[in-house]
Amino acid sequence: MHEFGIARDILETVFKELEAHEYSKVNKIVLSVGEFNLLTQESLQNAFDLAAENTKAAGAVLELEQTPGMEIEIKHVEAE
Repeated sequence: MHEFGIARDILETVFKELEAHEYSKVNKIVLSVGEFNLLTQESLQNAFDLAAENTKAAGAVLELEQTPGMEIEIKHVEAE
């Protein structure tokens, strides 16, 4: 289940980027996901939900935008 590792990496990157900002909750993360990663919205969201338990990202929604290639890029984060 490579989705869980990807979800953990997403969380780590988001938390690192938001470290300097005061926020209490991550609400949404928009991702650009290469089609060759074979990720679906449902599989990545399920893995993310597990990885985000008991964090400021618990309950956050992932929005995937499919692109050609293999890259995964965080395009936008909504936090409060």
